Amino acid sequence: MINFFSIIRKIFLILFIFSIFIPIKKVQGNELFEIKAKKIEYDDAKNLIKADGNANAIHSSGKKIYADQILYYRNKNLIITKNNSKYIDGENILTANTFTYNANNKVIEAIGNVVLIDKEDNKFFFNSFKYNENTQIGYGNEIEANISDGSFLSSKKIIINKKNNITNLNAAKFTTCSNVKNNKNEFCPSWSLNSKKIIHDKNKKRVTHKNAVLKLKKIPVFYSPYISHPDPSVKRQSGFLPPVAKTLTNIGRTIQIPYFWAINDDKDLTLTPTYYSDEYDFLRSSYRQAFKNGSLIIENGYSKGYKNLNKTGRTKGSRNYLFANYSGNIPSTLFNENQIEFKLQRVSQQNFLRVNKINTKLFKNDIRSLENSFQISGSDSNKRFSTKIGVFENLDISDNSKYTYYLPDGVFSLNKKFANFNSNFNTLFQGKKFSKNQKQFKIRNNISFDSKGIVFKNNGISSVAKLSLYNNNIYNDDVSNQKDNTNIDNYFTFALDNTLPFVKFSKNSYQILTPRIFLKYTSGKMLNAYDSEKLLNFSDVFSMNRTNNLDTPEVGASIGHGFDYTFNKNKKNSNFTKITTSLGLGQVLRKDREKLMPNKSSLNNSSSDIVGYFKYSLNGDEVDLNIRNEDKISFLSNFKNNNLTINHNFNIENDFSEMVSNNTILSGSYNKFYTALKFEEKNNHVGSEKSGSINIKKLIGDNYYFNFESKRNLKTNNSEYLKFGINFENDCILSSLTLSRDFYFDKDITSSKTLVFGITIKPFSDNFGPDLTDLIN
Repeated sequence: MINFFSIIRKIFLILFIFSIFIPIKKVQGNELFEIKAKKIEYDDAKNLIKADGNANAIHSSGKKIYADQILYYRNKNLIITKNNSKYIDGENILTANTFTYNANNKVIEAIGNVVLIDKEDNKFFFNSFKYNENTQIGYGNEIEANISDGSFLSSKKIIINKKNNITNLNAAKFTTCSNVKNNKNEFCPSWSLNSKKIIHDKNKKRVTHKNAVLKLKKIPVFYSPYISHPDPSVKRQSGFLPPVAKTLTNIGRTIQIPYFWAINDDKDLTLTPTYYSDEYDFLRSSYRQAFKNGSLIIENGYSKGYKNLNKTGRTKGSRNYLFANYSGNIPSTLFNENQIEFKLQRVSQQNFLRVNKINTKLFKNDIRSLENSFQISGSDSNKRFSTKIGVFENLDISDNSKYTYYLPDGVFSLNKKFANFNSNFNTLFQGKKFSKNQKQFKIRNNISFDSKGIVFKNNGISSVAKLSLYNNNIYNDDVSNQKDNTNIDNYFTFALDNTLPFVKFSKNSYQILTPRIFLKYTSGKMLNAYDSEKLLNFSDVFSMNRTNNLDTPEVGASIGHGFDYTFNKNKKNSNFTKITTSLGLGQVLRKDREKLMPNKSSLNNSSSDIVGYFKYSLNGDEVDLNIRNEDKISFLSNFKNNNLTINHNFNIENDFSEMVSNNTILSGSYNKFYTALKFEEKNNHVGSEKSGSINIKKLIGDNYYFNFESKRNLKTNNSEYLKFGINFENDCILSSLTLSRDFYFDKDITSSKTLVFGITIKPFSDNFGPDLTDLIN
């Protein structure tokens, strides 16, 4: 709706367009226009100058008027254009059947098929438009506007009072929907705002709707006797924002009525009182301020807590949160770009945000770690520096061990090129206190060199030499499973990454098989990483540090061996035009077992698990969906192509006796039917988990689709969630009828079953619609 009111300003262009006729009182003495035509006549009896045939009047400023005929009645002081009348000023084009200007009473009128096209390709249509220069009042009938962003406006009558800067529109309709038609070929938008009267006060910069009705198709769903908001010329103005009604599973029905306060040009405050039908009310606020080189956002909220304490897991006491973030640039010192950032995050109860479904620019309701920190960073083209001090809080832990203190935590890196080598220097420093009284300080220095690939032309082998010097300094004070005092460890790593690609090309396909041997040796003493959660994957086989942990780097000699295979084929005159297959297998070998390596990774054995991946992609032609404005409809991406995709990552025991890790995702779309299946499994030393999830979407008609989602724990044979939905979406509205079950339990969050009819009008972010949960509970 707000985009439309820029239209009002465009209408004033019409007033200027007609005003160019004002100076013409005597053609002989007028030098503003030069009139040309195939034939020019003077009728002395009628005191008329007539210009016929491709008549045009060119203004001294370059503006042009065209018509089949231009008439000037000297005794009446009246100018008329007839047929195919057009005005061009370089930015706007105005056309009509007839232009009329009476210089005596100073009334300007455009009659018949009046069209204004502006430089942004917005189109405005009138049956007629009249403007009186004396009273400075204009009248327009049957206005319609097609805006370049796809929105549409219509009104029975428009009255423009230029003297008071007030515009009135009677019987007005506005929608952002494109040209949506019903079975009778009538324009029938999915939603529209219909107002008996719209008043635009340019002095106060306010737009007011009186007796406004929101319609879905032709069905009225919401009425308000009065709605007011700033006009488009105002970037920010104090006032109430649209109310939002929601039903929260663990709280009940709520309604929010936000108020926006524009304190100054550089700062504002939004207060959002939330009224609960069954619980204590809740007040939120959001403060924003812009500075010359930065910005500040503060979000906070407060509630007295739960009114009803009989439900499982609920506790007494108030609830509150406070989040603040400042970020900005600071003057250049050692680096070209320098930044500063400050974060403050606090929540009084771990599930408070999740229960109340609070989401802002600074956080989402499922946040589980809070950060309170101060950071300075800088960067150039080849170097970077960053340092941070702060406190992190784990919301899933209830005692003081949830806090981790960093003083400081930083990194410096520098990249350089030397002849055939790329070099990188990194130093990382970190001091922290964690798990109540455990203290640790680390300084890590690493210099690495990678050579360019050396190709041995006789046999086709390509080798890349890699070198790394790593220095690890750790001071421990009462750290579990670590020696106290200072521990200094130095590591030297040398590796050769050898590949031998085999390539085969045919007319419409190619194949590449690349055997790979990665020889690596790291000096030093292996530290205990046995209980690490590290799980080996294919890329780790060819990595300089397979533990991915700088505190416990892998040591000793090892060989990573494996291969990559890629097959690509393009098929002409087929439903599926492109096939891509890729496969990789790898394994790590060492002479002896290394018991301190991560157990789940199997790197503690002389022969690791065999790890690999398999990818398969079958792509087809685009599907004709016959839906307008497809680029604005998000769900259509699932149906645009017939396709099939398989992604499979796995770990197998080195004797092929058991699949210890399995992650498989199969997704595809065919004939407007989309399916995604996901299977995850962990066995033996990797873990004991098994789960499966499914997502099915079926396009069942123009803009309608069915959606089903479910996830199940296959070890316990219990469902985690189920969701069924019938959805409708076009370029301007999204609606859904959704039945969902959530089997999640955590303190004051319980299992839930909901049935909701949701409507989201796309220019607005929040949805509305009746909550139907009571029908199924």
